Amino acid sequence: MIDNHSIAETEGQLSFDHAVIVVPSLETAIENFTTLGFQVQRGGANGPTHNALIYFSDGTYIELITPIHRSARIVFRTLHIAGLLGLLARRQPGVMARFVHWFGAPAGLCDWCIRCANLDKTIEDFRALGLKTSDAMKFSRKRPDGQVAKWRLAGPLDTSLPFLIEDTSPTQIRVPFEDNCNHPNGVTGVSALVLSGAAQAATVQSLQQLLPNTAAPDSTCTIGTVEIRSLTGNNTPTELTLELSSSGEVKGLLARDKTFGTQIVLV
Repeated sequence: MIDNHSIAETEGQLSFDHAVIVVPSLETAIENFTTLGFQVQRGGANGPTHNALIYFSDGTYIELITPIHRSARIVFRTLHIAGLLGLLARRQPGVMARFVHWFGAPAGLCDWCIRCANLDKTIEDFRALGLKTSDAMKFSRKRPDGQVAKWRLAGPLDTSLPFLIEDTSPTQIRVPFEDNCNHPNGVTGVSALVLSGAAQAATVQSLQQLLPNTAAPDSTCTIGTVEIRSLTGNNTPTELTLELSSSGEVKGLLARDKTFGTQIVLV
């Protein structure tokens, strides 16, 4: 049963929306994550990309995404390797510049998103902290059943910080949790996102300033029900790790050859 309060928003509230995993092939991704015990739903096309979604009963989800045409992925990767992707990104409007980098980087967990009850207010809050943030842009996606989800996006220019989303159609159209979150592996939601790398402590500190009531340690903050933690050290690689709550018997790190190198830990 879905707790409707977990996805209900009031003005000023922030919650963890989803994590983004770029995959080389959507069909392979659906097969891999199904094998790992997840119920995977096709999301549909959004411009030149298409995705599949793994919904959880706590209102969070994982997005598996890739360009529809394999040749586009090859072009992005080639530009990335040649060091030219930044030139293409700078020609994109607003938050679109961020997404260009998704498809040039290696496959895996590349980004995450905060759901805002009031996107314009959240943009103002980011800017008040001195964080340069794009203006909001409108997006939509037609689901396989014909319904159209609509939302607005924005994002800090510092891509170590999450991007932002506000639904302009009912959230349940974009994120249809009902009947889509009964996973054979027992996963019920995202419990934590772990940010590793020397620069990630600053990310958590910036987020803490947006959440003034948090009582967490310096290296931790909580967005909605999801804990955001940073691990730092001279030899700590830059990486994002997802921790997923599970009532099932299988615990620990999932096979990374099935998750496209992403560290996903069942706890």
